[in-house]
Amino acid sequence: MSEGVVHVPNPKYDAYLTAHIIPKLNRHHDALRTKIGHYVQNNLPIRLIDVSTMALVDRATLQEQIGEMATQGPFTCEESDCHCFEKAKDQLKYSILSHRWGFPELTFGDYLKLHEQVTRNPPSSFDEAISRMQTLWEATPYKSSLDKLLGCLKVTTQRQCKYAWIDTICINKESSAELDESIRSMYAWYRDSHICIVHLSQTHLSWDMNNDAWFTRGWTLQELLAPKAIKFFSSSWQQMTLRENDKDLSSTEQEAAKRGQDQPPLWSTISKITGIPIDDLLDFKPGLYDISKRMGWAAKRRTTRVEDIAYCLIGIFRVNLSISYGEKEGAFYRLQAEIMQNSDDESLFDWQGSPSTYNSMFALFPECFSQALGLAIENKPPVGTDPISTSAANFDRRVSRIVFYKSELPDLEVWTDSKATAFTFLGPSTTPGEYLMMVLEQIGDEECYKRMKVIKTPFDLKKLPFKNASEILIKYSQIKNKVVSNSDENPASLMPLDNLYPTSNVTFEAILLFNAVSFVNPVRISTLSLYDG
Repeated sequence: MSEGVVHVPNPKYDAYLTAHIIPKLNRHHDALRTKIGHYVQNNLPIRLIDVSTMALVDRATLQEQIGEMATQGPFTCEESDCHCFEKAKDQLKYSILSHRWGFPELTFGDYLKLHEQVTRNPPSSFDEAISRMQTLWEATPYKSSLDKLLGCLKVTTQRQCKYAWIDTICINKESSAELDESIRSMYAWYRDSHICIVHLSQTHLSWDMNNDAWFTRGWTLQELLAPKAIKFFSSSWQQMTLRENDKDLSSTEQEAAKRGQDQPPLWSTISKITGIPIDDLLDFKPGLYDISKRMGWAAKRRTTRVEDIAYCLIGIFRVNLSISYGEKEGAFYRLQAEIMQNSDDESLFDWQGSPSTYNSMFALFPECFSQALGLAIENKPPVGTDPISTSAANFDRRVSRIVFYKSELPDLEVWTDSKATAFTFLGPSTTPGEYLMMVLEQIGDEECYKRMKVIKTPFDLKKLPFKNASEILIKYSQIKNKVVSNSDENPASLMPLDNLYPTSNVTFEAILLFNAVSFVNPVRISTLSLYDG
């Protein structure tokens, strides 16, 4: 109130204020607090580091602090509350760190002890708090972890964020419920962060990234794809580019990156290292499609816990999977089963290698997708047609089946052994010069077979100079140079490999061997492999 101005009581106005204005403000403020609370509880990590105090703050604390701040002021309409809500969200911006774990790392418990030591006498500034931390922990095994923490917090303040999230510090791994929620929410937390800070501890310059372990870890795959804004830093915390957001490229810059001509060569190098296209790196959309391709991105990545190679893919495929450490390879089986339940993308079955011990239809690990077979999944038959057609155009529908009746496989070839194994040809792969076949195992009576795996070969076995493929016999000593034909037209004759495929630059490793009753020491090999070498 201005000096000299006397407030004259107005009973009517005071009564109107009490009866109408104040209740309306209270209703708006209550609604705003509820909206802020819903946002905090459902969108933010369980706890964050408050950069100003270095303290760990949980959701309840954030909700109370931001709710009080947002309801200050004479807001009297819904537009004002909406504006206030956006202002509150802006106050809750947080950075998130992506890094390769070192040993030892600062944990939740370690950080609580460190913070207690630093704040016994409250520091007067952020810089003083940083200095105290460095002094206290300079000679400890946690020095490298502390340096990483401090580097992250400095970048956070530069980006006008009040909060930071670091997985090693902000997750209390002693709480199974908290760990479960964190793992299943982590993709969203990285996506919704204001900036993802990537620390490449083994990189000095952008063309020096090839050998950085960050690109070999399972969890860093989603940390690369999920964020809308990302910033790469070298081992010495030097930014890799001058951009505010390394994903914010113009269309011209994106095209240059695709040609390998970006300067500095950041995204072209990352694409080459990871095998991920530039478009997916810059604007990834999670979901249940391109499954084989996306599994392939994780094929060469590793996790400390076996189960994590499945858990780290939950957000990428946007599926719901409970966390159950101790199940080992069962986690990846459950992930594939969940994908199959919710998607008709049959590239899930486009793999080769060791099958899951739970179901041979599924792969044992993502590495089985490193060399996809090239199933023609785009050639799906029209609605109403026979899904078990044996034509090359429709063979993809059969690889999604587990059990077949013999009548469904008119080209089935059977050879006799203890497992009653059989195979059927699927036709050409999408990769030129390669062909696919499905190996099956008899179950129950002789009319029923179970899919074991799909394998590929450079042979079009239907064009071999035999009546059928089951007539191809190989003796152990002849794998490298001879093929034995036992056909009726040419019994027990030897046929050099070059007569089959006269290609000089091909090394013959082995061909599928079937029952060889009339020969000594026959060899049966359950894979086909003939590759350039």
